[in-house]
Formats: sequence, structure tokens, C-alpha cells
Amino acid sequence: MKDGVNKNQKQNKTIDNKEHARCGDSRAASGRANACEHEEENMAESVTRHVLISDSENIEYLICGIDTLDVGFYVEWGEEWKELKEKFDDRKELAKKTDGNLIDVAGIRPHIFYASGKAPNYRYHIKFPEYHCFISIAQFASHSPNIYISFTSEALHWELSDKELIELVEQDIKSLGGIIVKHKISRCDLYADFRIPGGLSFEFVKSHMVGKAKDTSHFMNGKILETFYVGAKNSPIQLRIYDKGKEIKKKGTEERWLLLWFIDDPQDVWRIEFQIRRPILKQYCINTIDDLRNAKADLWKYATCEWLSLRCLDNENQARRTIHEFWKKVQSCIQFFGLVKGAVRNNEKNKIISIRWYVSRISSFLIPCAAILRDYDLESCSIKVFDRIVLFDDPEKFKEKARKKSIELGIPIESKIKETEPK
Repeated sequence: MKDGVNKNQKQNKTIDNKEHARCGDSRAASGRANACEHEEENMAESVTRHVLISDSENIEYLICGIDTLDVGFYVEWGEEWKELKEKFDDRKELAKKTDGNLIDVAGIRPHIFYASGKAPNYRYHIKFPEYHCFISIAQFASHSPNIYISFTSEALHWELSDKELIELVEQDIKSLGGIIVKHKISRCDLYADFRIPGGLSFEFVKSHMVGKAKDTSHFMNGKILETFYVGAKNSPIQLRIYDKGKEIKKKGTEERWLLLWFIDDPQDVWRIEFQIRRPILKQYCINTIDDLRNAKADLWKYATCEWLSLRCLDNENQARRTIHEFWKKVQSCIQFFGLVKGAVRNNEKNKIISIRWYVSRISSFLIPCAAILRDYDLESCSIKVFDRIVLFDDPEKFKEKARKKSIELGIPIESKIKETEPK
């Protein structure tokens, strides 16, 4: 996989399991994380203790990589831009009061056209299997991009390499009649996933964080922490620490992530995720996808070593506190981001799409159907319900909806041209 590194490649380290022991272990973090530590071994008397992560010796690194990638494209549209824009306006109007219309015409891959856009500059919204495409009304781009692309998480993990994704966008825009002059990375989310027995608590994260950002917010489920934010929503960099295991259960993507993590149960899987926006990317001279590939490790080092860290409560002076052993593991992911330079994914790898989540939903609805039909035999009831479904839905409408859903799920479909127009 392109940006991720599975747990079989990780370097295991044991972490002191004594909750009330001093965190000032003299052991250094592995790899380039050594550069992050500037603390002295001889610390002053420790301040008030806080309960640390339980069962910390079993904290397990799972994977790291890119989960969000937004790119601005500077495009020059040809002489037919006026006609194409009118066509876009017609499709935008037709898409109103719908959840998007499937467009399957000659010359371009099937896609979905939505009624919405992206404020304030992008009027049109198109969805290809691998990305969302937002298009402005400007024929030429000068100071800002006139196309904004947001790649899906599935495409970033299972499909083409990051470079090949850019090339795919270029082909699609060319099919529409545009020529890409250049592209510029707008946002990049770097993450690392860990299995933390017992999870993280609000008290632990809040009391141990040391960094440049002071703004924090959080979401609790009763007394249980689910998400902890550091930094404002639209700030150049924001940290999100959250229970990834719970999130994938809610979204129905459990099986896909379990395959990426090489584990059987998503419980206690937490994500450390840095949302890095244009101001920080600009400071690191990151414009193109090649720039990003060469600077991912540097971004992770800055985020986890300079911008924020979790430190033990062993000194009144925050700057002199010892890096917490868990955070050393977070920092050591630098080596994994550095190792993925130039990696190219096999284009023929099949995307793994799970049907289990949908089958479980159908099964739950089948029970009240059995009660209404007074048919308590599973096979017999299923046949009766299926017969009613076939009579209830129009075959052509079903086919259209199913093809559209494939694109929404990131599954490419074959073109079956229904119009004679070229674009």
C-alpha cells in the first residue's frame, strides 16, 4: 500500500507498564525520532502525578499514511468553454432535489453531477470514483486554482499511487476540454493508527500535552473521550486524536480498515491525525505531489516534535519534561513516512469492498417482514420478500441507481453511453 506501512514492518518496543513509575526513561526513540528529544535525564522533583495509559507495554503501531489530499488545479479551458459551462448549468439544474445524477456520455468516464458546489468559488460539483471535483466558472486560472480536487480515502489507500491519481485527474479534465497548467497541494492529512489497550482519556491527553497551540476542544460520549482537538478548525495545522475503531463501526467501513490494520477487532484503535493546510505546506515549499512525497517525513517531524508532544508530568518547566513513551512511538513514524518515497502501487490490485455491513442491515429488516408475513422460516421468508422487491422496483431505475452508487462507493463502472453528446 502506498502511504501506509503495516504492523509487520514496524519496530516493536516495550513501554514501561508501571502506571506510577517515572516516565523519564533514558531510552531514546528509534530512528530519526532521536532528533526530537532534547530533554535532560536529571529532572527536578516530579509534580502531581496523573494516571497514564493502562497496559502501555502492549500499545501497538498499526499503520500510517495520508488520509486526506486536496489539490488545486490551474486549468485553461478551450474555445468551447462557454458551451460546456451552459451544459454544466443545465446538469446542475436537473440535479436539484436529487442526490445527484449519473452522467454516462461519450468521451469521458461515468460520473455523478450534483446540484451543490463548494463556496465561495466553485459552482459545479462532479464525483468520479476516486475523487470529488469542484469547478469554478473561470475559463482561466490566474492567482487561484479554478478546479479543486479532493481525493477519497479509499483511493489514497487501495488504488493508484499519489502520482498516478494526479495523472488520472489530468486525463479526466482533458476529456472535458481543459488543459492543466499546474497543480498545488492545498491540504494534506497525515495520520498514524495505534491499538491502545483501554484507550485514551480526556484527562490524560489534556494534562500531558505540550505545544504551540493552546486552543483545544473535545467530544465525549458520557465520560468516555471520543475525539480531542488541538488547534482551531481553520488553523494552518490542527491535531485530531480520536477513537478510529468506533468511527469505522458507525460508517460501516470496519472490514476495510481491519484488512489494512491486519487485526480482527477494531476496539481501542486510536488515530493521531494532523490536518496540514496551505500556510504550513508553503513554508516547506510543498506545491506539487512530488514535493509532498519528498517532505512527508519532515512534516511529521515538525508536527510531533516541535508543534505538539505528550510529555510526562516530571518537571514544573514544560520544556524540560520527558517525552511520554507512547508519544515516542508516534514520533518514530517519521521513518515510515520517509521510506515511502517513490513507491508505486500495482494498478491491477482489486479494491476490497465489504457487503457484510449492508447484508446485516437487510437481515435486521427481514425480521419484522417475517412477523408481518407470519412466515418464520428464514429461506421461505427471504424468497417472499425478494419476490415483492422485484415487483416493487423498476428494473431500469434500479440499474441506474446501482451504477450511481458504485461511483459513490469508489467503484469504477463501464460506460454505457445514453447520449450522443461528446462531453
